[in-house]
Amino acid sequence: MKTSLQGICSMLSEEAIVLTSYDDGTGTMTIGAGHTAAAGDPDPRSGMRISLTEAINIYRSDIAKVESEVAKAVHVSLSQNQFDALVSWHFNTGAISSATLTTRINAGDVDGAAAEFARWNKSKGKVLEGLITRRARETVMFANSEYGDPIVRVMDVKGGKEEHYTAAQIAALMGGAPPTEEEQSTEQLLANPASQLLPISRPKQPPEMTRKAFAKFFDLVPADGRANAVAILAVRGYYLNSMGKEAANDRGVYDDAMFVIEPDDVYSFNGNTDPGKFGRGIAKLKSHQAVRYRPGLHGFSRKDGPYPAFRQDSDCTVTRDETGDVTDDASHRFWINLHRGGVTTTSSLGCQTVPPNQWNEFKTLVDKLLKKHGQQTFYYLLIDQQDLPKEEPQMVSITQPVAVGGSTMANTAEAVTLVKSLPAGGVLSAADHTALTVALANADAARKVIAEALLQNAKLDPLASSSDPQLTPVNGALGKTIGTMLDGRKTAIGILGLLVTTILPIFFPQLAPIVRAAEPLLNAATSAAASTAQTDSLPRELVTAAYPVFAALTGWGLTGKVEKWVRAIRNSTAK
Repeated sequence: MKTSLQGICSMLSEEAIVLTSYDDGTGTMTIGAGHTAAAGDPDPRSGMRISLTEAINIYRSDIAKVESEVAKAVHVSLSQNQFDALVSWHFNTGAISSATLTTRINAGDVDGAAAEFARWNKSKGKVLEGLITRRARETVMFANSEYGDPIVRVMDVKGGKEEHYTAAQIAALMGGAPPTEEEQSTEQLLANPASQLLPISRPKQPPEMTRKAFAKFFDLVPADGRANAVAILAVRGYYLNSMGKEAANDRGVYDDAMFVIEPDDVYSFNGNTDPGKFGRGIAKLKSHQAVRYRPGLHGFSRKDGPYPAFRQDSDCTVTRDETGDVTDDASHRFWINLHRGGVTTTSSLGCQTVPPNQWNEFKTLVDKLLKKHGQQTFYYLLIDQQDLPKEEPQMVSITQPVAVGGSTMANTAEAVTLVKSLPAGGVLSAADHTALTVALANADAARKVIAEALLQNAKLDPLASSSDPQLTPVNGALGKTIGTMLDGRKTAIGILGLLVTTILPIFFPQLAPIVRAAEPLLNAATSAAASTAQTDSLPRELVTAAYPVFAALTGWGLTGKVEKWVRAIRNSTAK
């Protein structure tokens, strides 16, 4: 249960609200309704100014512990007015866990509990008029649900002119505050058609590159954070040229990246490191600096009050629109916090924000890692997209060459060139495969890189013969010379021969003279006793004899092609 705004106004009527920080006379900086750093966020600094809405929400935050203690001590159901009265009383006395008043409430004796308030009217044994008045107000609130008409006094500076606000005016101020993006339902970012703020994927960057980039700028981390196990690397403009305007780091979109780094892993999130809009004086966190953050509260100006986030906890430098750089010092604090963004805007006037659909995961992860590694704070290092190291192939020089394909690779660059020259899924000769296998066996790191790359890029033909791995057994059936000469041509020659010896003479009689021209040569090869009829039949017999030869050549070619297809299938399966 939370204290109602009526109850808060009743409590605030006991002391004035001061909107500018001041020294309370003991060296303690104070702001709002008596708020100090001991109460929690925010940490008052000299020169700090807050709004009335922020002052009331800071007060709400301050009494959260009191509310929790009341809820823990009282074991019966309470109405809102009873709870408000007990919070006011306990905030002043701190006695909820031991007082007779609490005992009577838990026993169900409401009237007896109401009578107990008046007894708490002394300070250091002396009755005070102010306490008598306060106890009377709490009694009627508890028993009769009467809050009266308290007046809240507000001063711009300590000792300055007072402005008076009634409870009704405070309620109108708080109730009329425009809701921020962070107060809306924030888990629908990706499904919201009005929102074009988020990239299609999270940052896809190898952990090694993230660690390398962090190490490159590690000197920017102050000495007190260099032993930390947990840190965040933010990259402004990570999605440059993939969303928003060309070559521009846009505002109002989640075009940046955040990487949570710990010894065991690196976690990536989309993010925003810029204000959501331009406007004179709006602060933008400057790149190339490390800012310390700690778990705390953000959003004291929100209608519903602040929520857990990460608060700026060290000095920083910002660039203000139209005014330039400003360096934070002990006199003021920018409140460049790290918090949840919005659905249709990034909800930032300079803060660093995480998309709402990733915020709970981000917050839970960082809290868990801080607890795991015993850290109270962490450093947030902001760099630019162009600061990221380039992904390059590993270039390793070697001292001993490796012979592959009849050539010697003197260095990795030549090896890479050879790798690229091989067709994807290509076939290595047996000689090349042997050379690479030997290179692997030699245990030289550089040559292993080269050999493994080549072996992955192309496979040894499992059907290749040791004598000529380029020919399949069928294609090399008549020996290397004939096999190489006819490789890839047998089917075409066979089909063409079949056409010439069978179809063409039938449909094109004009080809007969060609056949007759060969008769003298044919006759010379036959017996001198051969008859004219026998000689006339030789061309026809030649055609008859050639047909099966060309048919066999065609079949040989087709069989070779089938064997090549089998080879290709086996190679693809082997990969």
